[in-house]
Amino acid sequence: MRVKSRDLPVLVSPPVLTGLARLARQGLRAGIARWRIAGHARLHLACGTHVMPGWANVDLEGPASVIKLDLTAPLPVPSDTLEAVYSEHFIEHIERPQAQRLLAECHRVLKPGGVLRVSTPDLRTIVQHYLAGRIDAWHDMHWRPETPARMLNESMREWGHRFLYDAEELEAALRAAGFRQIERKTWRASARPELADLECRPDHGELIYEGTK
Repeated sequence: MRVKSRDLPVLVSPPVLTGLARLARQGLRAGIARWRIAGHARLHLACGTHVMPGWANVDLEGPASVIKLDLTAPLPVPSDTLEAVYSEHFIEHIERPQAQRLLAECHRVLKPGGVLRVSTPDLRTIVQHYLAGRIDAWHDMHWRPETPARMLNESMREWGHRFLYDAEELEAALRAAGFRQIERKTWRASARPELADLECRPDHGELIYEGTK
């Protein structure tokens, strides 16, 4: 008797196949990223178009020079291998638990004495502008909110923002990630030459911290 394909049992459902294919793509991407990051001592997370010479520049998408990687997944980097990790205006774009995991990953991949430098909008500064009725602070970034209320709401919700930090929240996250020496820095200033003059965005009172492993 001839057996038709519709009579055969379905061993793997289409959603499962789709999930397996997605995992395979992620694994391939992580493997390529691991190979391209190898040999670098410095990792630049969520670089966008700000590609820095001498750094492994990582983002979800971008030109060929950018290493493609999903930063909500574990970093494909061996532990205790990097001297520096830098991130500017990224952690506010992912959920708080995802950001906590990323900070812990940064701590893991750094050598003892290695440093993470992170820059992100300061929630306290934004609230102070709201209370003062100031809505023109970001005109140089082509953001012109019409009212203080819109400014506050847009800062929390636009551009894919998911969670904004104040100093206390970011310090707590860095400590929870394992960093014990935590210092607040000013725009483009660092005692370590490789971490100075890195910010490419204008200074709007961002939170900038360096955590040393």
